[in-house]
Amino acid sequence: MLEEKGRLNEAMVAYEVAAAELPEARSQLARVLDALGLVHQAIGHFRAAAGPTPTSAPRRMDLVLALVLEENIDEAEALLREVLISDPDLEEAHSLLGRILTEAGDFDGAAECFERALALKPGHAGVYYQLVRARKLTEADRPLLRRMIAAVPSVTLASHSIKLNLAIAKAFDDLADYGQAMRYIGKASAVRKSIIPFDRRVYAANVSALIDLFSPDFLARHAPGGNPSEKPVLIVGLPRSGTTLCEQILSSHSQVVGAGELRFWSQREPLFNHRRDDSRIDAARRSASDDYLQVLGALAPDAARVIDKNPFNFLCLGYFHIAFPQARIIHCRRHPVDTSLSIMSTHIRTRGGFPADLEDMVFYYRQYARLMAHWRASLPPDRFIEVDYETLVADPETETRARVAALGLDWEESCLRPEQNQRVVKTGSLWQVRQPIYKSSSERWRRYEPWLGPLRDLLAPA
Repeated sequence: MLEEKGRLNEAMVAYEVAAAELPEARSQLARVLDALGLVHQAIGHFRAAAGPTPTSAPRRMDLVLALVLEENIDEAEALLREVLISDPDLEEAHSLLGRILTEAGDFDGAAECFERALALKPGHAGVYYQLVRARKLTEADRPLLRRMIAAVPSVTLASHSIKLNLAIAKAFDDLADYGQAMRYIGKASAVRKSIIPFDRRVYAANVSALIDLFSPDFLARHAPGGNPSEKPVLIVGLPRSGTTLCEQILSSHSQVVGAGELRFWSQREPLFNHRRDDSRIDAARRSASDDYLQVLGALAPDAARVIDKNPFNFLCLGYFHIAFPQARIIHCRRHPVDTSLSIMSTHIRTRGGFPADLEDMVFYYRQYARLMAHWRASLPPDRFIEVDYETLVADPETETRARVAALGLDWEESCLRPEQNQRVVKTGSLWQVRQPIYKSSSERWRRYEPWLGPLRDLLAPA
């Protein structure tokens, strides 16, 4: 009941009580922890629920989920296929296999898995969401849209309601019915706001604290003692601002590896922010840089550059810069209304502190812009590199050559063919990054102009 209402922290406590006795409760605890973004804890509980040699389908699925969170995708897929041989009617296994195939770019195979999952469990909102985001829908998909709309009244889990409404919104967007698309975005936003309200005061105070702490003087005093490695590269910006495309382009270079969205800095910085004396700052910075290079080395020991594309690292740039003063930060920018519309159209998993509706989105964007203006003024321009999405898609070769050079690397033609990059992609841009670079997402907001509401404020300068 708590989980259905989106009260995940309370559900976590309830499952913790039962987890010691029941593997099923431990498995549910792991799922709640994963939903809260507590990945390492979730992995531990999934493995504990599975046990050393799982034999039943539910416990083998726990092991599969642990492997997925550990990024052992090949092993997870192999075990999933084994599970489906013995249990072909296991809906969760079909949907998870579909997700893995989507991330690998096998959209036809993924669609078959999702349809099989829906045949077994017709009202599964999360599967509908995955299915519609794996391709562009056409008029032939009207029956699918009707199925999704019919499923809405039966959905009780808050997170599933959000996903189903966003799936319907995406379908209407593909079919160029933008008024209906915005209507269902609004429905998803209402559910989101009811379970995870956004505290504007707290968020603005956090941004102000970062600006105060990481002043130009503080950065200038502490950066010279940082680790000289140029291996780390951060790509930051708001979600849906072109960060995945930028990573896909640059990781097409033979000396660059895209590591996806690591959570290292978001976990480290809260521990750092209370340190004020120089000796503690130096110790924290040294520990962070050593640990981060160990993480990157395990992922890509031979790469000259490793990209961490967690967009929310825009909150952590001060700490990152004093740890790695020679490392590059790439900030992706996109039209504020296009970015905001895309964010509100996408199910983005965060632990809170994120906009729930259009009014919150405007406030959040203004605070983000305030912080980025501070980083722009405070960080060295050859280390803080900006990419405008609209310019990138209009002239990809010029922009890409400039960004490869900014990373200190020689040019490679493969960077002009990011759609051929076979790396696994886990973001909301799963389908888009497998296509050649296209311009149709630029000025997308104009299609929604009659229904922009509060987002219209972002059309004017702050």
